[in-house]
Amino acid sequence: MTKSSEKDPKKRIFAAAVSLFAQKGYASVGIREIARTAEVQISMINYYFQGKIGILKEIMNQSFKLYYEAIHNTGEENTPIETRIRTLVHQLVAFFRDNAEMAIVAFSAIPIDIPEIIDLRIKWLESNRTATERLYVQYGLDPRNEVDMAVMRSYLTNIVLGFFESLYCCDHIANLPDLSQRLRNHFAHDEHRVEKEDSFFERYADRLATMYLYGLQGFTGNPLENRKGV
Repeated sequence: MTKSSEKDPKKRIFAAAVSLFAQKGYASVGIREIARTAEVQISMINYYFQGKIGILKEIMNQSFKLYYEAIHNTGEENTPIETRIRTLVHQLVAFFRDNAEMAIVAFSAIPIDIPEIIDLRIKWLESNRTATERLYVQYGLDPRNEVDMAVMRSYLTNIVLGFFESLYCCDHIANLPDLSQRLRNHFAHDEHRVEKEDSFFERYADRLATMYLYGLQGFTGNPLENRKGV
């Protein structure tokens, strides 16, 4: 949806900010640029979001809500671990695919020098800590083990996020009006093609889940095939 086809000014502001933050980073985007892209007056940004920082908070809240739903809604506690992990990976891939720009902003463009933004990030982490640690326990991990958690915490998230960040960058490069012939040839190859079929993402999620399952089994030393949840 283009900015001009959306009649709701609040939605235009939000969409414009998400796109600009994802492309340039939060610090590099001014409120005037957001207003110009959204075709609104600056006063409307202050009215709806109380400024640029308010937009970022809304992006974070929407993104983390969907993210934690994808992580935690993977079955009952007695659901086999392999089933839960495969569901988790497929839902993570779907989340980042459907919300690529918003997720890039929420996970990669958060400024570390604004206390209220860091507080919001910690709030989301703390409010989901118990549910997340229960998943780790079911997977055979000990949340109290700092080394194990340093390896496994956010492991899947960072892999999937990195993949979709790469796709997002390639998409923008591939659509540059003055793209060189070398780059045109580069993106003509199948392995660099930005537009991918649904079947690709299904296979990608399946392979990633398999890799994670084998890695988890080797990590814990416990077979996962028939193990149920705790």
